[in-house]
Amino acid sequence: MYQKPKGTRDYYPEEREAFNKIADSFRQSARKYGFREVEAPAIEAIPLLTAKQGEEIKQQIFVLEKKGDEELGLRPDITVPVTRMFIQKQFELPRPVKWFYITRMWRYERPQSGRLREFYQFGIEIYGPGSPEADAEMISLAIDSLASLGLTKKDFVVRINNRALLQDFIKSLEIDNYEDVFRIIDKRLKIPEDAWEKELKKASLNDNDIEKLKKFLKIKDLEKVTVKSESLENLKKVMECLKRRKDFIEVDFSTARGLAYYTGTVFEIFDRKGKYRSIAGGGRYDNLVSLLGGQKTPSCGFGMGFATLGLLLEEKKLMPKAELGVDYYIAYIGEKAKNKAQDIAEKLRKKGSVEIDLMGRNLAKQMEYANKTGARNVAIIGEDEVRKKVVKIKDMKTGKEVNVRL
Repeated sequence: MYQKPKGTRDYYPEEREAFNKIADSFRQSARKYGFREVEAPAIEAIPLLTAKQGEEIKQQIFVLEKKGDEELGLRPDITVPVTRMFIQKQFELPRPVKWFYITRMWRYERPQSGRLREFYQFGIEIYGPGSPEADAEMISLAIDSLASLGLTKKDFVVRINNRALLQDFIKSLEIDNYEDVFRIIDKRLKIPEDAWEKELKKASLNDNDIEKLKKFLKIKDLEKVTVKSESLENLKKVMECLKRRKDFIEVDFSTARGLAYYTGTVFEIFDRKGKYRSIAGGGRYDNLVSLLGGQKTPSCGFGMGFATLGLLLEEKKLMPKAELGVDYYIAYIGEKAKNKAQDIAEKLRKKGSVEIDLMGRNLAKQMEYANKTGARNVAIIGEDEVRKKVVKIKDMKTGKEVNVRL
């Protein structure tokens, strides 16, 4: 028997219906903020996918067999492909450009709880504004999207930082390879502390540097930051814009984000207990458009994975319930009733969902099937009902039956 590929997931009808309800909730949240839905190809050119994303992401791309001169791979994230889309129409689009997507991505990595090789993501991109207000709107939408599913401030927390501020602190230690240090900081909660410190030492930090870094990463009050940096003021403005969401938010200087293209505000969302991987993450990447060949444009966005979110929703008993039953199941007895049943089905489908027996079963088996599949009503018609020009309607929830004239 064939098995699904490792790190992928099958969606049976009940699971897909729950997924669709989450996706529809996200769509509504994004549209309330004025975002418009887009989609990009699953495959992109390898040079595009590897542009300024760091070495780790290059190892995660599913590379397709080379055909002719084309080198293609499955997208490991979608910010770069969507940015390519923006660049293609950069001078036609009114600013700000606010796009969202709910789509699949692929990464060749070791599957874990909350991490798959093929995964769905909800995300947004904002092109044009470089303001703290844009960063705040991005984060506010992420919070509202989760709240729309019933999650509260007791369930998740948004950890915010500014990569430029963190970079200025690292430079104050007279360390130049700050991109390497960023990646190590991003691993802080994912590996043991002694292993984390060992990696910092490999990146040229001495014991004194590591102690200063650890002390800096513990700061929660921006007023206690002594690093001279314009980015500190920017972060303060973002926090001020988010004052209505303050119960969801905390400053966390260890939030660095692994991708190399981030330039300013960065954030990640975790469950309050720290039980799962990051639910969502994003930030500002003002150089990405120009790095990909467009005219420099301030940009920011986030991605929210369905896999980890699903674990949290299951734990909180907030996973949407699947309602797969049709409005009407039409059960018929005999050939004359079959023709009439087909007429009724055609008319009812103009108003709702209708199913009719395709297996030639007797009435008892048809009723059993209607009950198992969650039909809300059953319309029963036999030769006697055809002669009398009526149909019996049974409400499957209450058991009440009524005769309705055809």
